[in-house]
Amino acid sequence: MLTSLSISNVFCRRTGAIVAAVALVTGLSAGIAPTAVAAEPDPASATVPYEEVPAPSAPVIGGYLLQGTPNFSTIDMSVVTDFQWAFSTITDPALGDAGGRCTTASQAGIDAVLAQRAKQPDLRVIRSIGGWGARYFSQVARTPESREKFVSSCMDAFITNGVADGFDLDWEFPTAGGMPDIGYDANDRENMNLLVNEFRKQLDAYADANGLNRRDFWMTAALPAGRWQDSGNGVTGAPYDVLKSFDLDFLGKALDSINIMTYEMGTGYVPVSMPNQPLYADPKDTTGDPYNSGDAMIRLFIDQGVAPNKITWGAMFTGGRGFVVGDTTNGGMWQPWTATGCGSGTNAVNWANAQRDDRSVLVYWDDTTKNQWFFDPVQKRVCSAESPQTLALRAQYAKDMGLNGFFSWQLNSTSGSNNAELRSVARVFYPQLVHEPAAPTVTGTPVAVANGVEFNGEVARVTGSSASALTAVINWGDLTRSTATVVPLGNGQFSVRGQHTYAKAGNYTATVATIDPAYINSVTANTQVTVGAVSAQAKCVGSKVHLAV
Repeated sequence: MLTSLSISNVFCRRTGAIVAAVALVTGLSAGIAPTAVAAEPDPASATVPYEEVPAPSAPVIGGYLLQGTPNFSTIDMSVVTDFQWAFSTITDPALGDAGGRCTTASQAGIDAVLAQRAKQPDLRVIRSIGGWGARYFSQVARTPESREKFVSSCMDAFITNGVADGFDLDWEFPTAGGMPDIGYDANDRENMNLLVNEFRKQLDAYADANGLNRRDFWMTAALPAGRWQDSGNGVTGAPYDVLKSFDLDFLGKALDSINIMTYEMGTGYVPVSMPNQPLYADPKDTTGDPYNSGDAMIRLFIDQGVAPNKITWGAMFTGGRGFVVGDTTNGGMWQPWTATGCGSGTNAVNWANAQRDDRSVLVYWDDTTKNQWFFDPVQKRVCSAESPQTLALRAQYAKDMGLNGFFSWQLNSTSGSNNAELRSVARVFYPQLVHEPAAPTVTGTPVAVANGVEFNGEVARVTGSSASALTAVINWGDLTRSTATVVPLGNGQFSVRGQHTYAKAGNYTATVATIDPAYINSVTANTQVTVGAVSAQAKCVGSKVHLAV
């Protein structure tokens, strides 16, 4: 009777298999019928992950750079844990042996990443594959042979040379919703699962062969939150359901993290102007879609079986989304549009114009969706873009929900803000890494005034400020604006004051935008204004106005 067996001769990929092998040895030694060895995971199963991956142990602060040779010099990398390097694409499968492969990076790009890794040994580098309009995912995911060939080429290009720690799949999108020429197949949803399994199989094999920890090699995917995507003609939009493209329950188990693109919601595919990254749903939303917000999509993913700590919230740092509308109602939001784009209005330009008396740009704040936007009532152009304040609110939401941190498109913001967007997010998760004091609180002061009578008084109070001086602008809610007078009160408090005469009676929402010398601490808030007609008996006593409303 066989009484011993060398464990080293038993190939065991997973811990469960090792336990089974030990049971086999014990059983044979005791003359007991052996327990079967656990089967090798099957990468060809579209319903069972090759490996169920545990959730990350700490939240990430990461982001993409769409640069062949990444320029890290302008980014505060001290607060970045994960770098998504975009993009590799897929060579045309029609090219024979050269087709269906992962495109490589330039040597200059590889050298730049390796140099950053030498400075920052704990930085996790993920090579992102795909992007909007990227072709041939459907073809390479279709058969075992094409999957193995494609993944092997990615491993050769980015893992064996030590430049990356894994891959991010940005397939936009399986089955429908992407550009019409990317290629589709009825089995794309299942084939996405199989492609993830093949990546995990080869990453595990590489780790095992080199005596490395499997958890050091990551697989992620960038999945959409936008509910309106391409209709199939490359121009117009149509309602889109992420569940028809992706098996969220499977991916939640098989991936280290899912990067939800909780941005690009207010694109040219939507029928009305809307914020690009609404945190919460807006009752004024006329699209009729109950999932048209970041919060709703996060909850949908969780309902589909994705653990919260495997979800990474996404936000756009660079630029914004805009529309030209025909109606000035709601500051241009939730209106039919005639053209898209912010024009030349970047965040920096819009902020500058909003503070100039010879410009017509207004700042708006929605306390429901937690969005700031700019609106030019002359051009009727609305531009939705993020600020350190809005990003910090989204980061706090992600932290409160137990999500796996925060990622950005892209790490290099366009606001000229000295990394204020990135640091505002990091300050929520890792406050010890960010040295600016906490942002102040701005509270609107309710206003009551008669139409035709000049108001001159406080519209907001600032508390907890670390600045010695502030500036502010006021959008009075009637398509006019003015520069505020900001009076220091001591102990971090300021009174924001303004002068204005309303022509018509009614209820207005005025927006007060405070500009801190440290942009990371600039805060926008609303105040309610009641404007009433002066009755025949109305009289003014000091600064008080008796109103008939």
